[in-house]
Amino acid sequence: MVMPFVIQQLNWHKRRKPGAEPQPIHVEIDNFKKEKNHFCAVRVLFDNGEEAVLQGRVTQNPVTGEWAVNGINAKGQSVSARYEEP
Repeated sequence: MVMPFVIQQLNWHKRRKPGAEPQPIHVEIDNFKKEKNHFCAVRVLFDNGEEAVLQGRVTQNPVTGEWAVNGINAKGQSVSARYEEP
């Protein structure tokens, strides 16, 4: 079963110089649970063809109740994906 996740645009321009960094185009999240601070693996495909596995953490927005997964790896690659209820 494919989980419905929507990739969120991360904007780091206030913290880093803008560059031509690869953008994520597809994510697959292994072991996703609707549980705050649950750790899971995030497999990401970038627009330059590179694939990466990131360490992800599940979060929940306290206002809207939306679930999301934020992932990052040692190279600094990161992705945020919001869970969409089926």
